[in-house]
Amino acid sequence: MLRRWLRRASARVGIRLPFKGAICVQGRQSVTLDVQGRAEINFRRLLVFLEQPEAGDLRDVYTLGTGTSTSALIYASPDAVEISREESSGGRQEIVWLPRERVILNTLYEHQNGWRPSGTFDDPAVCVEYDCNMPTGIFTIELSSATRFDVAVLFKRSRWPRRLTGRAIITTALQQLKMQGSMPEISSDGGTVVAELQAPQVGQRYFLVAFRRCGVADCEEWLLRTSTIRRWHRSIAGWAEAFGS
Repeated sequence: MLRRWLRRASARVGIRLPFKGAICVQGRQSVTLDVQGRAEINFRRLLVFLEQPEAGDLRDVYTLGTGTSTSALIYASPDAVEISREESSGGRQEIVWLPRERVILNTLYEHQNGWRPSGTFDDPAVCVEYDCNMPTGIFTIELSSATRFDVAVLFKRSRWPRRLTGRAIITTALQQLKMQGSMPEISSDGGTVVAELQAPQVGQRYFLVAFRRCGVADCEEWLLRTSTIRRWHRSIAGWAEAFGS
Protein backbone atom coordinates (compact mmCIF):
# COMPACT_ATOMS: atom_id res chain seq x y z
CA MET A 1 0.00 0.00 0.00
CA LEU A 2 1.34 3.41 -1.02
CA ARG A 3 0.45 5.06 2.29
CA ARG A 4 2.37 2.44 4.28
CA TRP A 5 5.40 2.75 1.97
CA LEU A 6 5.39 6.53 2.45
CA ARG A 7 5.31 6.17 6.24
CA ARG A 8 8.25 3.75 6.18
CA ALA A 9 10.28 5.92 3.82
CA SER A 10 9.58 9.05 5.89
CA ALA A 11 10.53 7.28 9.12
CA ARG A 12 13.94 6.40 7.68
CA VAL A 13 14.76 10.10 7.31
CA GLY A 14 13.36 11.07 10.70
CA ILE A 15 9.89 12.24 9.62
CA ARG A 16 6.90 10.55 11.27
CA LEU A 17 3.69 10.67 9.30
CA PRO A 18 0.47 10.11 11.26
CA PHE A 19 -1.13 6.68 11.13
CA LYS A 20 -4.55 7.01 9.48
CA GLY A 21 -5.48 3.35 9.59
CA ALA A 22 -7.54 3.56 12.79
CA ILE A 23 -10.40 5.63 14.21
CA CYS A 24 -11.68 5.97 17.76
CA VAL A 25 -15.44 5.53 18.00
CA GLN A 26 -15.61 6.35 21.68
CA GLY A 27 -13.03 7.04 24.37
CA ARG A 28 -12.78 7.87 28.06
CA GLN A 29 -10.01 9.23 30.25
CA SER A 30 -10.61 8.63 33.97
CA VAL A 31 -8.51 10.39 36.59
CA THR A 32 -8.92 9.37 40.23
CA LEU A 33 -7.28 11.31 43.10
CA ASP A 34 -6.95 9.88 46.60
CA VAL A 35 -6.96 11.91 49.83
CA GLN A 36 -3.21 12.63 49.45
CA GLY A 37 -3.67 13.85 45.88
CA ARG A 38 -2.00 10.83 44.27
CA ALA A 39 -3.45 10.12 40.84
CA GLU A 40 -4.38 7.03 38.90
CA ILE A 41 -5.13 7.71 35.21
CA ASN A 42 -6.85 5.18 32.96
CA PHE A 43 -7.87 5.30 29.31
CA ARG A 44 -10.41 3.18 27.47
CA ARG A 45 -10.93 3.49 23.72
CA LEU A 46 -13.11 1.63 21.26
CA LEU A 47 -11.09 1.57 18.03
CA VAL A 48 -11.77 0.39 14.50
CA PHE A 49 -8.70 -0.59 12.47
CA LEU A 50 -8.85 0.00 8.73
CA GLU A 51 -5.41 -1.56 8.16
CA GLN A 52 -2.96 -3.67 10.15
CA PRO A 53 -0.72 -1.47 12.34
CA GLU A 54 3.07 -1.75 12.38
CA ALA A 55 5.60 -0.78 15.05
CA GLY A 56 5.61 3.01 15.31
CA ASP A 57 2.04 3.51 14.09
CA LEU A 58 0.21 3.50 17.44
CA ARG A 59 1.06 5.85 20.30
CA ASP A 60 -0.41 6.60 23.69
CA VAL A 61 0.33 10.19 24.75
CA TYR A 62 0.99 11.14 28.36
CA THR A 63 1.37 14.63 29.74
CA LEU A 64 0.48 16.51 32.90
CA GLY A 65 -0.33 19.69 31.01
CA THR A 66 2.15 21.86 32.90
CA GLY A 67 5.50 20.86 31.43
CA THR A 68 6.31 18.42 34.25
CA SER A 69 8.35 15.40 33.17
CA THR A 70 6.55 12.05 33.01
CA SER A 71 9.67 9.92 32.49
CA ALA A 72 8.97 7.79 35.57
CA LEU A 73 5.54 6.63 34.42
CA ILE A 74 4.60 2.96 34.58
CA TYR A 75 2.71 1.86 31.48
CA ALA A 76 0.07 -0.83 31.95
CA SER A 77 -2.26 -2.32 29.32
CA PRO A 78 -4.06 -5.68 29.18
CA ASP A 79 -4.28 -5.68 25.38
CA ALA A 80 -1.09 -3.94 24.20
CA VAL A 81 2.65 -4.48 24.21
CA GLU A 82 4.98 -1.50 24.71
CA ILE A 83 7.51 -1.22 21.87
CA SER A 84 9.35 1.93 22.91
CA ARG A 85 8.83 5.35 24.48
CA GLU A 86 9.82 8.83 23.39
CA GLU A 87 9.91 11.96 25.55
CA SER A 88 9.83 15.45 24.04
CA SER A 89 10.03 18.92 25.50
CA GLY A 90 7.42 20.00 28.02
CA GLY A 91 7.17 16.62 29.73
CA ARG A 92 5.20 15.06 26.88
CA GLN A 93 5.83 11.34 26.47
CA GLU A 94 4.59 8.91 23.84
CA ILE A 95 4.39 5.16 24.36
CA VAL A 96 4.68 3.24 21.09
CA TRP A 97 2.54 0.10 21.27
CA LEU A 98 1.11 -2.79 19.28
CA PRO A 99 -1.87 -5.05 19.98
CA ARG A 100 -0.92 -8.36 21.59
CA GLU A 101 -2.88 -10.20 18.92
CA ARG A 102 -3.38 -9.51 15.23
CA VAL A 103 -6.39 -7.21 14.90
CA ILE A 104 -9.51 -7.96 12.87
CA LEU A 105 -10.13 -5.09 10.47
CA ASN A 106 -13.37 -3.09 10.50
CA THR A 107 -14.50 -4.44 13.87
CA LEU A 108 -14.46 -2.90 17.34
CA TYR A 109 -11.19 -3.26 19.25
CA GLU A 110 -11.00 -2.20 22.91
CA HIS A 111 -7.73 -0.61 23.94
CA GLN A 112 -7.07 0.04 27.62
CA ASN A 113 -4.04 1.65 29.19
CA GLY A 114 -3.13 3.55 32.31
CA TRP A 115 -0.39 5.13 34.36
CA ARG A 116 0.38 6.68 37.74
CA PRO A 117 2.35 9.94 37.85
CA SER A 118 4.84 10.24 40.68
CA GLY A 119 3.69 13.73 41.76
CA THR A 120 0.64 14.74 43.77
CA PHE A 121 -2.29 16.96 42.78
CA ASP A 122 -3.26 18.93 45.88
CA ASP A 123 -3.39 22.48 44.47
CA PRO A 124 -6.55 24.65 44.45
CA ALA A 125 -7.07 23.69 40.78
CA VAL A 126 -6.52 20.38 38.97
CA CYS A 127 -5.74 20.24 35.24
CA VAL A 128 -6.38 17.18 33.07
CA GLU A 129 -5.09 17.22 29.50
CA TYR A 130 -6.37 15.21 26.53
CA ASP A 131 -4.35 14.98 23.31
CA CYS A 132 -6.44 13.94 20.29
CA ASN A 133 -4.13 11.95 17.98
CA MET A 134 -6.67 10.14 15.77
CA PRO A 135 -10.18 10.75 14.37
CA THR A 136 -12.55 10.42 17.32
CA GLY A 137 -16.33 10.39 17.66
CA ILE A 138 -16.94 11.06 21.36
CA PHE A 139 -14.36 11.45 24.10
CA THR A 140 -15.20 11.79 27.80
CA ILE A 141 -12.93 13.12 30.55
CA GLU A 142 -13.82 12.11 34.09
CA LEU A 143 -12.10 13.51 37.19
CA SER A 144 -12.87 12.08 40.63
CA SER A 145 -11.44 13.24 43.93
CA ALA A 146 -11.82 12.66 47.64
CA THR A 147 -12.23 16.43 48.03
CA ARG A 148 -15.00 18.63 46.62
CA PHE A 149 -14.88 20.62 43.38
CA ASP A 150 -16.85 23.86 43.10
CA VAL A 151 -16.64 24.59 39.36
CA ALA A 152 -14.88 23.34 36.24
CA VAL A 153 -14.23 24.42 32.66
CA LEU A 154 -13.21 22.65 29.45
CA PHE A 155 -11.34 24.39 26.63
CA LYS A 156 -8.88 23.67 23.84
CA ARG A 157 -5.37 24.98 23.65
CA SER A 158 -5.15 28.15 21.55
CA ARG A 159 -2.24 30.32 20.51
CA TRP A 160 -0.12 29.92 23.59
CA PRO A 161 3.67 30.12 23.88
CA ARG A 162 5.57 26.97 22.98
CA ARG A 163 6.45 26.40 26.65
CA LEU A 164 3.15 25.70 28.34
CA THR A 165 2.99 26.79 31.98
CA GLY A 166 0.54 26.27 34.80
CA ARG A 167 0.10 30.03 35.01
CA ALA A 168 -1.07 30.20 31.38
CA ILE A 169 -3.55 27.36 31.92
CA ILE A 170 -5.03 28.86 35.09
CA THR A 171 -5.30 32.32 33.51
CA THR A 172 -7.19 30.93 30.52
CA ALA A 173 -9.43 28.77 32.73
CA LEU A 174 -10.47 31.79 34.81
CA GLN A 175 -11.20 33.73 31.63
CA GLN A 176 -13.34 30.86 30.32
CA LEU A 177 -15.33 30.81 33.57
CA LYS A 178 -16.33 34.45 33.07
CA MET A 179 -17.65 33.65 29.58
CA GLN A 180 -20.29 31.34 31.11
CA GLY A 181 -20.31 28.90 28.23
CA SER A 182 -20.99 25.17 28.36
CA MET A 183 -19.62 23.80 31.64
CA PRO A 184 -18.66 20.23 32.59
CA GLU A 185 -21.07 18.40 34.88
CA ILE A 186 -20.26 18.15 38.59
CA SER A 187 -21.90 15.51 40.78
CA SER A 188 -24.14 16.57 43.66
CA ASP A 189 -21.43 15.76 46.22
CA GLY A 190 -18.83 17.70 44.21
CA GLY A 191 -16.51 14.70 44.01
CA THR A 192 -16.75 13.96 40.26
CA VAL A 193 -16.42 16.16 37.18
CA VAL A 194 -17.42 14.87 33.73
CA ALA A 195 -16.75 16.66 30.43
CA GLU A 196 -17.66 15.39 26.97
CA LEU A 197 -16.09 16.27 23.62
CA GLN A 198 -18.04 15.69 20.41
CA ALA A 199 -15.73 15.01 17.42
CA PRO A 200 -12.55 16.57 18.87
CA GLN A 201 -10.04 17.85 16.33
CA VAL A 202 -7.06 15.65 15.48
CA GLY A 203 -3.84 17.29 16.65
CA GLN A 204 -5.65 19.47 19.17
CA ARG A 205 -5.06 19.46 22.94
CA TYR A 206 -7.91 19.97 25.38
CA PHE A 207 -7.81 20.97 29.04
CA LEU A 208 -10.26 20.24 31.82
CA VAL A 209 -9.54 22.51 34.79
CA ALA A 210 -11.49 21.85 38.00
CA PHE A 211 -11.34 24.24 40.96
CA ARG A 212 -11.62 22.90 44.49
CA ARG A 213 -13.59 24.68 47.22
CA CYS A 214 -12.47 28.34 47.25
CA GLY A 215 -10.07 27.41 44.45
CA VAL A 216 -11.12 30.25 42.14
CA ALA A 217 -10.36 32.88 44.78
CA ASP A 218 -7.09 31.16 45.72
CA CYS A 219 -5.94 31.04 42.08
CA GLU A 220 -6.88 34.68 41.46
CA GLU A 221 -4.89 35.70 44.55
CA TRP A 222 -1.93 33.56 43.43
CA LEU A 223 -1.91 35.14 39.96
CA LEU A 224 -2.02 38.63 41.47
CA ARG A 225 0.73 37.90 43.98
CA THR A 226 3.09 36.25 41.50
CA SER A 227 2.45 38.97 38.93
CA THR A 228 3.50 41.61 41.48
CA ILE A 229 6.65 39.65 42.31
CA ARG A 230 7.53 39.30 38.63
CA ARG A 231 7.08 43.03 38.06
CA TRP A 232 9.27 43.73 41.10
CA HIS A 233 12.03 41.46 39.75
CA ARG A 234 11.89 43.17 36.34
CA SER A 235 12.16 46.58 38.02
CA ILE A 236 15.18 45.49 40.07
CA ALA A 237 16.83 44.12 36.92
CA GLY A 238 16.18 47.43 35.14
CA TRP A 239 17.69 49.43 38.00
CA ALA A 240 20.77 47.18 38.10
CA GLU A 241 21.28 47.59 34.38
CA ALA A 242 20.92 51.41 34.66
CA PHE A 243 23.40 51.63 37.55
CA GLY A 244 25.85 49.35 35.76
CA SER A 245 25.84 51.23 32.46
